[in-house]
Amino acid sequence: MRTAVAAFDVGGTNSRLRGGRAGEPEYTELKVRTADHPSLGALLTSCLDEAGLRPETVVLAVAGRVPAHGDVRMTNLPHWPVFESAAFAAEHGIRLSVVNDMTATAHGMADLGPDEVRPLTHHDAAVRADELLAVSVGSGVGSALLDGHGVVRTSESGHVAWQPVDAFEAGYLAFLRSGSGGAGGVEGIEGVVTVEESIGGLRGFDRMYDYVCHAAPPAPELHDRVTEARRTGSAVAPLITAAALAGDPRAREVVRLFAALFGQYLRGVVLVCLPAGGVVTLTSGVLQAPGVAEFLCGETEFLDRFISPGACHHDLLAEVPVRLALDPLVGVRGAYRLATRDALGEGQRAG
Repeated sequence: MRTAVAAFDVGGTNSRLRGGRAGEPEYTELKVRTADHPSLGALLTSCLDEAGLRPETVVLAVAGRVPAHGDVRMTNLPHWPVFESAAFAAEHGIRLSVVNDMTATAHGMADLGPDEVRPLTHHDAAVRADELLAVSVGSGVGSALLDGHGVVRTSESGHVAWQPVDAFEAGYLAFLRSGSGGAGGVEGIEGVVTVEESIGGLRGFDRMYDYVCHAAPPAPELHDRVTEARRTGSAVAPLITAAALAGDPRAREVVRLFAALFGQYLRGVVLVCLPAGGVVTLTSGVLQAPGVAEFLCGETEFLDRFISPGACHHDLLAEVPVRLALDPLVGVRGAYRLATRDALGEGQRAG
């Protein structure tokens, strides 16, 4: 049995599949660990087989730059071979569109209803809602702008340089450059130190944890959990945020460092993408965990760094609504929306 559409959201840590028939409400979903597969092509084939799907139209959203020819390399899986999209489509007899994962995320956010977002500021989210800046903090960091015409403009904003603003952050930068023999086994960074390398979930939280614990050791319980997560290849960010909410001082310091750097990054992206104002919607497994958003807004410098009172254009930033998407599947949701649109459009052309 052939299903009409399938959509993939392939991230550095987890990948998701959603498949069904265009225009029908039912669909099949699957989640897998990305690193359990030797290549992007193998991941797609394995997931389709496991889900029992034989789609005609597929949209593939990937965490990596998508050149015009559609052949992609995953940013955080450099050992994977280049995925040749045209060859894969021909081999499997499908219509395949490859997009950046932030393109899919922005389209998924456009579908969110009022009860599917949580305001992080006190502003009316309807102000210039035609301009939507989607920002994701997961394994990596990225953003995309959805304009009033429904056109998405992606970026590689997570790979811009990060600059410290105080002595503690300057120490973190020096730590990143040196490597300092942290427990995470992270080598020193040469050249530009990016936002993603500093705070992204794939390596950033390991680095922030090692830096904070370099000066003062963590509690044994947290240390044991982080050590076990590293041994098994699991993410440490959920452990650190949970410990922070439970009152662990080292974990709280890590989350405060993350929040300050994230707010600083978000300020820069908004000044570039929303000079006339708009709405910012965040998606992040870290921020969506219960209690983390409250901690971020109430006990860290996140909003102060974002607005930067007294700095140029702080009045603009103070008026930009920032909200959190509550749907953790907003990426694959957007990819499925695109796949359905492509399938229905193809059917109309065929008719």
